Amino acid sequence: MNKKGVSLAIALVIVIIAVAFTKIIKGSDEKGAKELPPKKGVLVNVIYPESETIEHHYSGTGKLRAVDRFEVVAQVEGQLLPSARKFKEGKSYKKGDVMLEIDKQEYYMNLLSQKSDFITLATSILPDLKSDYPDSYPVWRNYVSSIEMDKKLPIIPEAKSDQERFYLSGKGILSKYYSVKSGEEKIIKYTIRAPFTGVVTAVSAEAGTAVRSGTALGTMISTSQYDLEITIPLANMEQIKVGTETRLTSSEISGQWTGKVVRISGDIDEQSQSVKVFIRTKGGALKEGMYLNAEIEQQALQNAMRIPRKMVNNNNQLYIVDNNALKLQQVQVITRQGDYAIIKGLDAGTAVLSTVVKSAYNGMTVRVNE
Repeated sequence: MNKKGVSLAIALVIVIIAVAFTKIIKGSDEKGAKELPPKKGVLVNVIYPESETIEHHYSGTGKLRAVDRFEVVAQVEGQLLPSARKFKEGKSYKKGDVMLEIDKQEYYMNLLSQKSDFITLATSILPDLKSDYPDSYPVWRNYVSSIEMDKKLPIIPEAKSDQERFYLSGKGILSKYYSVKSGEEKIIKYTIRAPFTGVVTAVSAEAGTAVRSGTALGTMISTSQYDLEITIPLANMEQIKVGTETRLTSSEISGQWTGKVVRISGDIDEQSQSVKVFIRTKGGALKEGMYLNAEIEQQALQNAMRIPRKMVNNNNQLYIVDNNALKLQQVQVITRQGDYAIIKGLDAGTAVLSTVVKSAYNGMTVRVNE
């Protein structure tokens, strides 16, 4: 056999060996595939919740508002005096301190004129009283003598008979007296004093500005007490009453405060089915407009389970795993606390899906991650 024939024979043997080896490898793979069938279904995690006694509280967030608030409004006409320069935001006043003054000089002079006219009128009736009402004469004489121009008008003597009262009224004594007393009450309004100890939070007054009755000049609040308004679902209102104590905290500053429910709204929000609750509190670090978190302790829940909140849908349903398949289960959601939902209506030890599966459906095949 020549060299060409030998080379051809060797090549043919190599091809036969390669084909045989390929068939052996393929048969081995098919045999292995039959022995280890591929697994099917989405890999998921589950939890096995147990019934327990769970401490129960309701948490809500609201904004502080001062209990005592005073809108400073001018009740008379006039020009604001220089004291208005000190009336600024953040300015503190004690109860009774002068906050603002309106020029009263012209009105004061008019009041003195009215008081003088009253004295003249009262003096003019003394002769008639001496002759017709001798018992009342010394009383009225002493009364007229006691009047001082720079002080309030004393209380008018009481008539001793109907006839005397008719006489005084006919002479214009009573109408003039009440006119002066009205002026004395009005002149007080030219000086605006702090109704309580507090701080100014808004100002719209400038010294020298002419104001009219009803002009808004600013706002003052008391820093001693605040009300926190929160909304609570109607389902959580059973144990909340006026007087219920609460714990308050802030996410912005450190500290903890105690509060007490002082008012509960008489109606509910139709859309959210919630009720407004007002909590009274106080503290040196608190300021109006702050947001506080309120925790209201309620009776512990017996034989309840804690489930990740994200696993319960809006229809109070969750998925359990039964025989490697998802099953939609209806439960009773008692309340929600942070990231958890507190539920009842589930057998202890049930495998509850704890993995969020997109497009999950009832009967979907899954594999539990052991």
